[in-house]
Amino acid sequence: MKQLLTLLAASLIGTAGAQQPFTLRQAIDYGRAHSPAMAIADNDQRRADAQAQEAVAGYLPQINGSGQLDDNLKRQTTILPAGIFSDQPTPVQFGTQFVTTLNVQAEQTLVDVAQLNGIQANKPNLAMASIKKQQAEEQVIYDIAKAYAQAQSYREQVKLLEANGRQYDELVRILKVRLENGVVQQLDADRVEVTQRNIASQLRVAQANYEVSLDQLKRTMGMPLGEALEVLDAVRTDAAEAPGTTDFSLDRVLAHQYNQQSELLYGIDLKRKRNMWLPTLSAYGRYGAMAQGNDLGQSYDNWYDYAAIGLKLNVPLFSGLRRVSQIRQSEIALMNLREQQRDADLGFELNYKSANTRLLATSNNAQNDAENLELAERVFANTNLQYQQGLASLSDLLNADYQLQVARNNWTTSVLNRSIAVLDLERSKGGLLNYANTL
Repeated sequence: MKQLLTLLAASLIGTAGAQQPFTLRQAIDYGRAHSPAMAIADNDQRRADAQAQEAVAGYLPQINGSGQLDDNLKRQTTILPAGIFSDQPTPVQFGTQFVTTLNVQAEQTLVDVAQLNGIQANKPNLAMASIKKQQAEEQVIYDIAKAYAQAQSYREQVKLLEANGRQYDELVRILKVRLENGVVQQLDADRVEVTQRNIASQLRVAQANYEVSLDQLKRTMGMPLGEALEVLDAVRTDAAEAPGTTDFSLDRVLAHQYNQQSELLYGIDLKRKRNMWLPTLSAYGRYGAMAQGNDLGQSYDNWYDYAAIGLKLNVPLFSGLRRVSQIRQSEIALMNLREQQRDADLGFELNYKSANTRLLATSNNAQNDAENLELAERVFANTNLQYQQGLASLSDLLNADYQLQVARNNWTTSVLNRSIAVLDLERSKGGLLNYANTL
C-alpha cells in the first residue's frame, strides 16, 4: 500500500503542476510500472506461458469433426465375374448419386517420447522468460539511474553557475561604483563584465542540458514528456559498497543464468530429435453417420450410423537421412553454445573486474576533486576579498575564478562517473535489482 501511494503521488505531479522532486527510488518505481520495456517483458512472459500450454495440449485428447457431401455425377463401374448373376461378366454400379457423411473422431496419444521431450522444454522456456523479464527490469533500472545521475550533474552545474553569476553581479556592481569614483580603470570593468556574460551563456547552456536530460529521464521512465519532473539536487555519493569489498559469483549474473537455461533447452531439443526415431502409439474412437440417395432432399430421411475404436502404431523406418542430419546439426549447435557460454563467462568476470577497477579510480577522483573544489572555493573567496581591499590584482581574481570553474566541472564530472561506475559494478555482479531496492 505504501508503494502504491508513492506511485500515485508521483503520477499526479505532472497533472497537478507540482514541482516535488522525484527521488531515484521513485523514478525507478515509476519506470517499473510505466516503461514500455517492462510491458513488453510482461507480454513475453505471458506468451511463454501460452507456449507451455500449447506443448502440453499435444498430449491431451484431440477431438475433430468432419462432414462431406458427394455428388456422384458418374458412379464407378465394377465388373462382377461370370457365374454370379449370369454366365458373362456383369458390369454394375454400386451406391447412390448423393452421399452425406458426418463423423467425430477422438484421438489420445499413449506413447510419444519426442512429444514428452517437448513438454519437458517448458521448464527452461519459462525460466528463460522469467530471466528476460528480470533483465528488462535491470536494464530499465540502469537506464533510469544513469539518466537520473546525468540530470543531477547538470542540475548541480546550474546551481554552481547561478552562484558564480551572483558573485559576478555583485562584483560588477562594486566595479561600477569604483569606476564612477575613478578608483579602477574601464578596462578592468570591461574584463569583469565579459566574464559575467560568459557565465550567463554557460548558465543558459547548462539549463538547456538539464531540460534535455530531464526529457531523457522521462523517456526511460515511460513518462509523458509534457509532465513536470524534477530531480533531487543532492548528489548521492555513498550508494555503493566500498571498492574491493564486493564479491562476484556467476550464479547471480542474469545473462549466465539465461545461458544455462538455453543450454538445457538445446539439450532437450537434441533428445527430442533422437527420440523421433522411436515408435508412437495412440488410441482413437470414431462415430459417424451416413445418408445416401438419388434425390438430395430425400437422402436425409434415412441415416445409418457407425462407430469404431482402435489403436494406431507408427514406426519410423527411413527418412532419407533427414533426421540424422537434424541430429548432427543439433549436436554441433549444442557444442557451439557451450563454447560461447564459456567465452561469455570469462567476459562476465572481466566486466566485474573492470567495473571494480573503474569504481576504485572514480571514487578516488571524486574524493580528490571534492577536496580540490573546497580549496579552489577558499582561494577564490580570499582572492576576491583581497581584490576588494586592493591587495590583489584583477588578473589574480580572474585566474582564481577560472581555477574554480575547472574544479567545479571536474567535480561534477567525477561524481557522475562514480555514479555510473557504481551502476556498472552492481550490474556486472548481478546485484542491480537488490541495489535498487535498497535506495
